[in-house]
Amino acid sequence: MIKDSIEEQKRKTVCCPKCGRQTSFAFPGDAIDEEGEFYCCQHFGWPFHYK
Repeated sequence: MIKDSIEEQKRKTVCCPKCGRQTSFAFPGDAIDEEGEFYCCQHFGWPFHYK
């Protein structure tokens, strides 16, 4: 249960620059690149830069 709380704290919510909808991701676990800067929109799967 404590681990779940820690994981929730690491989630980020941003507005996808392509579709304009709010998308959330686990930071940095959901990164699609090695540097942890690119993520996928949860609605359409488009990659976006998060820094």
